[in-house]
Amino acid sequence: MIGLKQNKPVSVLSLDWRYDTLRFESVRRSTNACQSRKKGELNLPEDLFSVEPELIGTQLREKLHSLDLQGKACVSTLPVGWLFTFRTEVPDLNGEDLEFFYATQAEREFPFPVEDLHIARSAFHSPEGKSYVFMAAIPVQRLAHLNKVLESARLKPLSWSLHWAGEGFLDSLPDANALCLSPSSSGFDLVALSGQKLAMARSLNETSNAQQIAREIKISAGELPSDLQSSLKYCYYFPEQGAGGEFDQALQDVADRLGLKPSTLSQHHSPAFGLASDYLLDRRNPFEFLPPKVTAFQEWSQKISTGRNKWLGGGAAAAILIISLLFFWQSQKLQALDEEWKAMEIQVGELEELQNRIRLYRPWFDASIPTLKLIQHLAEAFPEQGDVWVKELDIREPYIVVCSGFARSNRAWLVMLEKLRNSSEVKDLAVLQVREDKQLQFSFQYRWEESKGNE
Repeated sequence: MIGLKQNKPVSVLSLDWRYDTLRFESVRRSTNACQSRKKGELNLPEDLFSVEPELIGTQLREKLHSLDLQGKACVSTLPVGWLFTFRTEVPDLNGEDLEFFYATQAEREFPFPVEDLHIARSAFHSPEGKSYVFMAAIPVQRLAHLNKVLESARLKPLSWSLHWAGEGFLDSLPDANALCLSPSSSGFDLVALSGQKLAMARSLNETSNAQQIAREIKISAGELPSDLQSSLKYCYYFPEQGAGGEFDQALQDVADRLGLKPSTLSQHHSPAFGLASDYLLDRRNPFEFLPPKVTAFQEWSQKISTGRNKWLGGGAAAAILIISLLFFWQSQKLQALDEEWKAMEIQVGELEELQNRIRLYRPWFDASIPTLKLIQHLAEAFPEQGDVWVKELDIREPYIVVCSGFARSNRAWLVMLEKLRNSSEVKDLAVLQVREDKQLQFSFQYRWEESKGNE
């Protein structure tokens, strides 16, 4: 049938989101190769997701117009720091059991409900034969914000993915069993590759010197299972164009400690070009965060199927019989309920009168107001921008509060804790646990006493 299949465009605008910078490049396919046409970049606000997307989209549209880039189709690569990631070993399962295992692990490891996330995954095997899966997720609201930016810029997203997992990037490496380090505005992005598959991806923030970044790399590599650590052979560093060699000695120290060969690689093509080439040349990237769209033809084919037509006649007859039986049962049930109602009508009237009186006087005896004040007081201690959030809150008698959650940084967690400590209504504040992994995890307890001025 003509017109049901959409042809892939011959050129796309590739967007490389870099925290505080958006780099873009127009790429065109010709036969079995791709060519870069024009490129540029746009400075992004420090807190991208708190700025109106229409404002950023308008700025991007003006920038593209100044370079005479008029196409609408675009693909995007996301930075590691905008994602939640985890890796886990996979038991010997298949089919529905394996899918259930993936869903259970995602619910346990990600800090948000799975329905609020766009999730992608990639399964791989270590050289010793163990099975692993690496999952990455981006919040639905965050991706919706980015889509609004593109919509305001009159762009149509065809893909949201990770260039680290693209075949073009992996094939360009001398050996795809390595640590890869790339500088960013706030630090470095670090990924671990095992057999051309992502095994780890994390953002190393607040790294101000070479020794600090070396320490972070050692800690991150040490979190890998022993079989994956032993498979690593190289430590690749991708410096920005024109960058100096201040990290060369630190990388050498890390490589010596981990038994790796350090190597500084210059990228002949940008991540934006590699991402666009993968898309235009149909090279698969397992980390795709763009929700699949159901076409009109797919909806039509689902409605009109051979199996449904085969059983249409029998189904209609069965439906008529079932409906007739339901109507008969309903009439008998209504008659029985009507007789039961007449027997209890007087008692029900008395109960309704009693309930009305309870509703009238309940506010004078409501014991829940102190609890509401407690929750309001705790919520006011958390930062408004969402750097600290609650995973579990337990209020015990008499007003003992146990709270656990996550924080994006140690500083945000300490500021929130200091607000509680300085409050006159918080007594016996004690930190139960603080653990820094992908995000900082914490747990604390205190006794809440309402001040007399609020009573």
